[in-house]
Amino acid sequence: MRILYCISSLFNSAGMERIITAKANALSQMGHEVIIVTAEQRNRPIFFPLLPSVTHRDIAINYTENKSFFAKLVNYPFKRRKHEKAITKILLEVKPDICISTMGNEFLFLWKIKDGSKKLLEVHFSKGYRLMYQRNFLWRIIDFYRSKQEERKAAKYDKFVVLTHEDKQHWKGLNNITVIPNFVTSPTVDLNSLHISKENILIAVGRLTYQKGFDRLIAACSLIKEELEGWNICIYGNGELKQKLESQIRKNYLSDIIRIYPATNRIDLVYKKSKCLLFSSRFEGLPMVLIEALSYGIPSIAFSCPCGPRDVIQDNRNGVLVQDGDIIAFSKAIKKFINDESLQEKLSRGAKDSSAFFTKKNIIKQWNHLFEDLCK
Repeated sequence: MRILYCISSLFNSAGMERIITAKANALSQMGHEVIIVTAEQRNRPIFFPLLPSVTHRDIAINYTENKSFFAKLVNYPFKRRKHEKAITKILLEVKPDICISTMGNEFLFLWKIKDGSKKLLEVHFSKGYRLMYQRNFLWRIIDFYRSKQEERKAAKYDKFVVLTHEDKQHWKGLNNITVIPNFVTSPTVDLNSLHISKENILIAVGRLTYQKGFDRLIAACSLIKEELEGWNICIYGNGELKQKLESQIRKNYLSDIIRIYPATNRIDLVYKKSKCLLFSSRFEGLPMVLIEALSYGIPSIAFSCPCGPRDVIQDNRNGVLVQDGDIIAFSKAIKKFINDESLQEKLSRGAKDSSAFFTKKNIIKQWNHLFEDLCK
């Protein structure tokens, strides 16, 4: 079967790029022919390695190359037409059986291209995520319109795949919707020796953006500075808020406890020596870091934001769920975890046990069945 993915780019270290790369590699290993088409790679290196058997083509639309909002607005219609023309040409040339949009700009027109392929839409954010940004009134009107537009367009695809059952409930009225979560590759870690090489490290992973809520994490840690003595909190990620977050760390006298490190494509080495994941996002789709942590026997302390944490974390079994935005409760959960070794062991084993559902074998099997059903 020939499968074509459309995604904006593959240079970021974010969860969507990670899972699309991993799925492409896994499907290719099963014998499928996989092509990934990007629109804004701009000669930047692919962050997560692709197998040689996976074809990558960049069509250089570059929606974001203009700095100013006005320039982007003026150029958008031209770039949109160029994008549709380029994708149409590739589809007619490649003749895929399945064509998948990851809800980039191609999502607005991919469904209507008459090339004979089945059109799938997969979304990696929760419904209405744009409205969760604290933007001005004009932007909120635009975001509301775009959210409604997404709902109308999603209905036009042969199949619409979301990551969580929680998010599925938000897309009411769509009869083409199904749920397939992300997967992780199980690490080669001996469950019986999980804590032998682990250190007093709490980790947080993600882009340094408003969405990821690291300001909330720092605020929670500022309430328990004394209790955190002897522990290190390591944040791994890149992004526009780095200086602001580092300033917040300094102002709260947490520089000896919290450090920010660049994103790494060897996050497995970080997981292997850490005891807990601190998850502070304001909104998500299905966070890769949560299910990756499970596979390493790492429990999470997480805000119950939309969507993902409630689908992954079973409170007090494989992690701790905190009411979204409750900074005090988050700090208390951290304090309880670091002071209770029996709790650490219990949650660690629960995390490893519950990771079985998110194995690559299980999830890729679901994708394969979906493709086969559509192409009957």
